Amino acid sequence: MKPYKGKDIDGYLTSLEKDKLPVVQELRKIIREAIPDSKEKIKWGTLVFAKDEVIGAIMVHKEQVNLQLRRGSELTDKEDMLEGDGKSMRHLTFKETSDIRKCPVKVLLKEAGRLK
Repeated sequence: MKPYKGKDIDGYLTSLEKDKLPVVQELRKIIREAIPDSKEKIKWGTLVFAKDEVIGAIMVHKEQVNLQLRRGSELTDKEDMLEGDGKSMRHLTFKETSDIRKCPVKVLLKEAGRLK
């Protein structure tokens, strides 16, 4: 998916391919539950969630949706779900809503939301 050029979340959501929208909506719901004081905004052409700083982003790709966590390398990943080998960013990959294991994803998000 090409980066979204607008700044409004509703416009971003309507620009998504119909097969990706349910995954994005489910991830948004889990993020709101796990980090209720986070705010959504469009940055870098995608949907990010932040408090004082960006915590992560929902990145929509052609084949999957990634939940990126900016400081993912610092998280306790007991179920070995996080992917990536960069200095700090890690991500989770989902192709459909059934791929989302809500409990461990929520645990990772809660920890990410507590990082200072």
